[in-house]
Amino acid sequence: MESISDKYNRILSHHKATLRHVVRALNKLSLELDVTKLPDQLHLLVIGKGSQILLEAFTRTYKGEVMDGIVFSPKPNLIGNNNERIKKLSFFTGTHPLPSFENEATTLEILKFIHDLPTGASLVCLISGGTSSLLCLPPDSISIHELQITYQILLESGASIEEINTVRKHLSLVKGGNLAQKAHNLKLHTYLLSDVPHDKPEIIGSGPTVTDMTTFSDSLQVLNDYNLSQVLPSSVLNYLHQGVQGQHPETPKPGLSDHPNQKIHLINGAKIIQPFLGSLLEAQGFVVHWATDPIQGMVKKETHRIAAEVVSVLNGKSEISSKIPQAIVYHGESYVDVTGTGKGGRNQELALHLALSLEGQHPVSILTLATDGVDGPTDAAGALVSSLTTSHARKQNTLPEFYIQQNDSYHFHERMKTLVKTGPTGNNLMDLCVVLVG
Repeated sequence: MESISDKYNRILSHHKATLRHVVRALNKLSLELDVTKLPDQLHLLVIGKGSQILLEAFTRTYKGEVMDGIVFSPKPNLIGNNNERIKKLSFFTGTHPLPSFENEATTLEILKFIHDLPTGASLVCLISGGTSSLLCLPPDSISIHELQITYQILLESGASIEEINTVRKHLSLVKGGNLAQKAHNLKLHTYLLSDVPHDKPEIIGSGPTVTDMTTFSDSLQVLNDYNLSQVLPSSVLNYLHQGVQGQHPETPKPGLSDHPNQKIHLINGAKIIQPFLGSLLEAQGFVVHWATDPIQGMVKKETHRIAAEVVSVLNGKSEISSKIPQAIVYHGESYVDVTGTGKGGRNQELALHLALSLEGQHPVSILTLATDGVDGPTDAAGALVSSLTTSHARKQNTLPEFYIQQNDSYHFHERMKTLVKTGPTGNNLMDLCVVLVG
């Protein structure tokens, strides 16, 4: 007769194989773009971490002529040059998640490219996450180094992506609808690949072609809410305060400064992944539930929510379903208030917290993954853990609590061989958390 221990190990082995299959399958996911109403000739601008998957989808479906264009991403183009339309594009590589002199130089190239287009020409913009750091043009009074410091502080503050981008839009001459203003004489089509909770167009990539409702006052409120005013460069604070006083122009506002001839196409990442991932997990024998509410809070808060739902499934008291084996899929973006000196990303941090919270429960496995393949300032996309991970760690004198305290999830997962590494994928739909129960 099979022992309980052997049964758990068998189930967890099946979980691991399934989740590894999920990772491989996601890397092969493709997009479909609606290009039916685009003109026969156009110019192309592609920016962000999802540049490759967007460009692949566009060149596969659009049959007209791409006159010229620019592709700006954090990694070199991997599409190849067998397509004649690709050969007409100029490719630039920049830094992420922090801005740089290289990013500023390419941004100036993009502005020159837009400026030189003839009035009435059609410009298609394919925008994805990562554009906030790539498209970089601070006011003259703020240096690139000061902007880098500001970005780093914001990313470690625990602020949401909406709050972070509120500040970033007001420290830029191209974000928050300002890029669209530079293309006011053109016919503009913007395709936005969403990687943010609730798919708000103005948040994706800090909305370079989308008008912005936030203000300089909102930016200062974010800084006050997270006690950042004392640690940011004085030039940044001075600029925001001057903006509140009307000394600098606000970002373009809806209803007042909308582009006169723009169509915005929103590509919902969840709707793309949901049927694809659902079919894959069902084929492995799991009842699949896609969580309605996106992940959009602090890691500790999201850990409590997810762990509570898992325990309720195990106890047969879940409002979702008590059927086992079950897969619960979450999407969105968690946030980490970094107080330690360790290394990690929000997905690795969430995996460690969940492994600890579910330690000793019935067989549960968790995959947390950045679909772009880059989780924070690390070479990992996320982590794959189980309800036995932290107990196994203790047997190796690796205390999970210490790594949590130091925000050092990367080195915990490295020791436990639970890191997931895909390399940059060229995709950027959103973060995923897949929980397999029983």
